[in-house]
Amino acid sequence: MQKKIDVTNQPVFSLDALFAEEAEAADIPQVSSTAASAMKILMLRNQQSYINEINKLADICAQLLKQGTSVDSVVQAIKSGIADSYQQTLDKVTSEIGLGQFQLNHTNPQTVAGQSLEKHVKSMRRYKETPLIDIMEAITTDTLVQASAKFDADLGDIDFLNFKSRLVTL
Repeated sequence: MQKKIDVTNQPVFSLDALFAEEAEAADIPQVSSTAASAMKILMLRNQQSYINEINKLADICAQLLKQGTSVDSVVQAIKSGIADSYQQTLDKVTSEIGLGQFQLNHTNPQTVAGQSLEKHVKSMRRYKETPLIDIMEAITTDTLVQASAKFDADLGDIDFLNFKSRLVTL
């Protein structure tokens, strides 16, 4: 005689359940740390990772805005996260430029790899020389546009054409 086994209280074992990410409650420190990460990725010129990080940051910001956090508070969190980690990121970029330059000195510049490496090093140098306020503006604008477009966040009456002056006053 076969027994019936009640599986309603048994744990579910599946790859989907195992790898499912639990949604974290969005908070201001999360905005600051994700903004800092986005800046580092941007300055190191990893385009796809930057897009992914901006989408993550936009989602967090949209959640906060939907919970009633002001746009200015969200922008201030992005700004402070970037400002607080700027020097550390600058040091990392400088190190990566040095490593890239070393590799360039030992690479044939006529090869595709050599040309790609040279382009990457030049690009990192440009970001290293970019003023901090311009980096803040780029990350904040990218984030807020995505928060509105992808996650339906209400940004109020933000004027992106004059956004840099707003960043300076916050």
